[in-house]
Amino acid sequence: MEIKLTKKDFWLAIFAGEASAWLSLPTLKNLKVLDILIEWGISLNSFVIFWAIFVPFGAIVGLGTFYFLAQYKNRIGFFQLGKYGVIGVLNTFLNAGVFNLLIFITDISSGITVDLFFIVTFVVTVINSFFWNKYWSFEERKTETITGEAIRFFSISAVVAIVNIGILHLIVNVIGAPASLDTKIWANVALAFTIITAFFGNFFGYKFIVFKK
Repeated sequence: MEIKLTKKDFWLAIFAGEASAWLSLPTLKNLKVLDILIEWGISLNSFVIFWAIFVPFGAIVGLGTFYFLAQYKNRIGFFQLGKYGVIGVLNTFLNAGVFNLLIFITDISSGITVDLFFIVTFVVTVINSFFWNKYWSFEERKTETITGEAIRFFSISAVVAIVNIGILHLIVNVIGAPASLDTKIWANVALAFTIITAFFGNFFGYKFIVFKK
């Protein structure tokens, strides 16, 4: 299969990076990062401008790196992994953004309600992920197979999500936040663990089960 880095790839990576930058702001707020920057004398406007440029640039650099690796190894899988990584960052910040927005709105960061927040973010993220991965990462355009692909996609995603709900519940509600740590930060620590398992579990499931050639 011919490996090409097209204009579409370039602009989609920029779009995904820009969206990631803005979606990350609720998470950075709950993690006190924005407050720390202000304490250091860095204005919020200056940071947002920098962030809105830096993240899309990073998406382009990351995608380009995996493209050249795919060319060097003559393996399309590396380029697919690069695209999946860009989408993964977008999904990560979409996931974390919705999760932290719900925490911010309700001021609830522990208990069963947090598990429900995770389910809401899962539904939003997995719908976004399906279309990005189908039409860009793995570029599977056979519309006649979309029903079967969707069923397999949501099945894989659901299995990974069930595992992650268990991880989130264990860390947030069973282990609990250390006395010296804000529960909002601890909830994001738990979310970080679920992101790691989701990235690898979903990639191999999507590539070899959902969008297999």
